[in-house]
Amino acid sequence: MIDTPTAAARPRHALCAITSVLALGCALTLTACGAVAVPPPEANPTHPRCAEIIVALPEVLLGLSRSETTAQSTAAWGSGEDTIVLRCGVTPPPPTTDLCTTIASRSGTEIDWIVKEDDKRGIVHMTTYGREPAVDLTVPREVAPDQPSAAAIDLAGLLSRIPQSGGRCLAFDDAEEL
Repeated sequence: MIDTPTAAARPRHALCAITSVLALGCALTLTACGAVAVPPPEANPTHPRCAEIIVALPEVLLGLSRSETTAQSTAAWGSGEDTIVLRCGVTPPPPTTDLCTTIASRSGTEIDWIVKEDDKRGIVHMTTYGREPAVDLTVPREVAPDQPSAAAIDLAGLLSRIPQSGGRCLAFDDAEEL
């Protein structure tokens, strides 16, 4: 004989089942909403060096805790408008007349970066130059108003694992006339 719940117990079982499904749905929604939406790197997010970099990134950068992201080969620290975002595997920038600067870590490791400031959005966008895969880093001015390059300085040792494979930033005096 099959044991079936009594008529009085059926609503309670149904209520437990509905509550369980709703709780699971809420948990999944909160998990999805907790991740920082980051556009995926367009060139080569599956590059093995990107995986190496992403797993070795610090849990805290400029005082901000690391957050989950929605795309492979990306990382974020902070939340909302005050989020630092890193993407590995972006398209390497070609030679450019944009601001290119060499940023050295405290240990002397040097990384070349193409730097673009977006005053309207209040961010500084930096892309490694002469390294493949290329990495870009977006730092809100709110997070580091006096020195947005501090994030690049803190990551320089780690990013030096990506070997210099192309050009270097040149000083104005070093550039050849065309």
